[in-house]
Amino acid sequence: MQDQERRKFFRIDHQVSIELKLISEEEIAQNPTPVQFEVSPYFLLLSQLQDLDAEGDHLLRKIAEKDANTAAFLQLMHRKIDTIAKAIAVNGIELEQIMSQEINLSEGGMMFEYPETFEPGQYLAIKLIFPETCIGLLLYAKVRRIIPCSNGHYKIGIQFVRMPESCRVLLARQVMLLQTQQRRQERLFDEDSLQ
Repeated sequence: MQDQERRKFFRIDHQVSIELKLISEEEIAQNPTPVQFEVSPYFLLLSQLQDLDAEGDHLLRKIAEKDANTAAFLQLMHRKIDTIAKAIAVNGIELEQIMSQEINLSEGGMMFEYPETFEPGQYLAIKLIFPETCIGLLLYAKVRRIIPCSNGHYKIGIQFVRMPESCRVLLARQVMLLQTQQRRQERLFDEDSLQ
């Protein structure tokens, strides 16, 4: 992917929990999703439910056109399932065991600070968790840029590779949601400063 194409994605700075492992290109070829991490059966639960939500959104809109009460009931059931799933997922994701930090994220890749360096072209398996939503993702990435920092760490720029479309959509949805939240907070801050 060209640099200009990567820049077309929405980007967001956000706090996430991240764990990564250096892997070979052969490991990516052998497994469609990373298997390098121990995760509970609930780790991908919310991701899978959001994937199902995306599939069902169109059907729910059709139902709402014909019967508003049935659509309202189905939305209530959705919120109920979502609440239960979040409670289960929180217990299945142990955030304290992995590094939490600010990253710059888009659906095409991300940049983050790391105490060790890599070589451009190396491959990584990444475990990414959005703490506020408990959405967990397992991703593959290729190292694109390394920038030394004054504190002895490195800024690592990576591009996601072999990402399933459902995962890309989920990641794009997270970025858009976070961007909307940031803009809302900025508007509220601006309104408060005018008063």
